[in-house]
Amino acid sequence: MKTFGKRNHDLNYWKRTGAYAVIQNEHGEFLCVEDSDGYLFLVGGGIEENESPELALLRESVEETGYEVQIIEFIGEAEKHWVSAKYPNDSQHNIGILYASKLLKKVADPIEKEEMRWVSFNHLEKHLYHEHHLYLIKEYLK
Repeated sequence: MKTFGKRNHDLNYWKRTGAYAVIQNEHGEFLCVEDSDGYLFLVGGGIEENESPELALLRESVEETGYEVQIIEFIGEAEKHWVSAKYPNDSQHNIGILYASKLLKKVADPIEKEEMRWVSFNHLEKHLYHEHHLYLIKEYLK
């Protein structure tokens, strides 16, 4: 598994494994969540106890977008260690499991309120928060 960053052993350790969707439209744009700081994130999120990555991705996509997704194929896994300004006492560790996915029908209103955006690869490359997700997307597009 490709690793980005290094764990800071002097801080609290916080690990989160998540499943994320790489969804493209007919124009080759990527569906992302944009936070209030302008950072982009892939659709998806944390895997709950006793939940498979695939089920977590299906649940998270409805929560974030209101749409069901179809998982097309497994892309890969990568991890990132970092310390954020928001949580300076935590050495964060995200293991991202990415799947190429297709957006299906709307089934609910999204629970989460971050804005959903279709963005070009160039925009994604500049603003995607997690570099390990970008690495996997680049590997997938080769």
